[in-house]
Amino acid sequence: MSLIVKLEDEEQTRCHILLYNNVKNAADVRQLIMKGQVEASLIKPEMLVDPFQVLVAANKAVRSLAAKKMVTRSVFAEIIFNLSPSKNITDSLKNFGLGDSDTEILAVVLDQESGEKLQKLNGQIKGQQTALTEMLNLTNSAKIKQLYKVTDADLDVSNLLDAVISRMACKEFLIM
Repeated sequence: MSLIVKLEDEEQTRCHILLYNNVKNAADVRQLIMKGQVEASLIKPEMLVDPFQVLVAANKAVRSLAAKKMVTRSVFAEIIFNLSPSKNITDSLKNFGLGDSDTEILAVVLDQESGEKLQKLNGQIKGQQTALTEMLNLTNSAKIKQLYKVTDADLDVSNLLDAVISRMACKEFLIM
């Protein structure tokens, strides 16, 4: 139901990606995030093309954390920031972060072997954990193309995932 990948940092951090649907308490969870009581990145799945996009953002975030070069205050906000083509943190959180009325959530938990953070998150979200393959049914390609400024010409030589990953990876160099 979830995807677990070891990231490329020295600690070999385990990145868990989970999808929840029928979430009933998004506003409450968002308040917990603001209080620093949620140890995860909670993302709108409609803004994601593929879980690989999240892995790229998470890997970049743990590397920034290790190098003490994070742009945001937490590694979880850094993951969301890295998903965005914008250098504006507020815009990144608005576009990709959990909203009060969201009923689907993609959660990214960075944990070691114990899995404590994962268990805590499962207790905080009132929703059903579902197969990650369902994420593809939630993707809003039109919104993604608009946000990342992906043109039909881009899609003639590549696919949407490649176009998005390229823009994420190179946002420091792009003027958008």
